[in-house]
Amino acid sequence: MVGLVELGGDPTVDDAQRRGRILGALATCMAEKGYRATTVADIARVARVSKTVLYAHFRDKEDCLLELVSRATDEVLDELRRSQREVAAAGLPWRDRLHATVSTLLSALASGPEVAWAVLVEVQAAGRSGLALRRDVLDRYVTLLCETADDLVARFPDEVRPVGPELVLAAVGGIHELMLARVERGQAARLTEDADVAAAVLVGLLERRT
Repeated sequence: MVGLVELGGDPTVDDAQRRGRILGALATCMAEKGYRATTVADIARVARVSKTVLYAHFRDKEDCLLELVSRATDEVLDELRRSQREVAAAGLPWRDRLHATVSTLLSALASGPEVAWAVLVEVQAAGRSGLALRRDVLDRYVTLLCETADDLVARFPDEVRPVGPELVLAAVGGIHELMLARVERGQAARLTEDADVAAAVLVGLLERRT
C-alpha cells in the first residue's frame, strides 16, 4: 500500500522513513474509518510514533492529507512519464501508447488501494485546501495529456487530430469518474480492468476522422 508514499529513499526529506510511515498510516486509517473520523491519535498509533513526533512533521491532520495526495500524485505522474518514454522508444503505434499510459495510471493506483481512496475521495474532505489540491491534480493530468496529444499529432499527423485543453479536461474528468466509481465500490485493486474503457476515451478524443 505505501509504495506511492514511501520516502525512505529520498535524501531531501528529513527522517524520511518515519514521515512516510505517518503518511501511510493516515491512508490506512482513512480507508478504515474515513478522514473526518480519523484522529491524530489514530494516525500516530498506526504509524508507531508519538503524537509529538507526528506534530514535528505535520501541522495537523489536514496538512498530512494534503502531503499524502501531493506525493502520491508526484509518484504517479513520474511513473507515467517513464512509461511514455519507454513506449515511445519502443516505437509502438499511437493507440498502444495511449493504452500504456492509462494502464500505467490504473496500475499505480491499484497498487495502493488505500492511497487511491485518499487521492480520489478523501482529499475533498480537507475543505478549500483539499478542493484546490484536487483541481491542481486534475490540471497536472490535463497538462501531461496535452503534451502527449501534441507529441502524437506531430508524430502521426494523418491519424491524430489536434485538440484543445478543454476537450482533454473533459476526457480526464470522465476517466476520473470511471476510477472514482471503481474505488467507491471498494474495488481499487481492480482498477486495471478499466484500462480498455479509459484508453477508448482518449483514442476517441484524438482519432482523426475522415
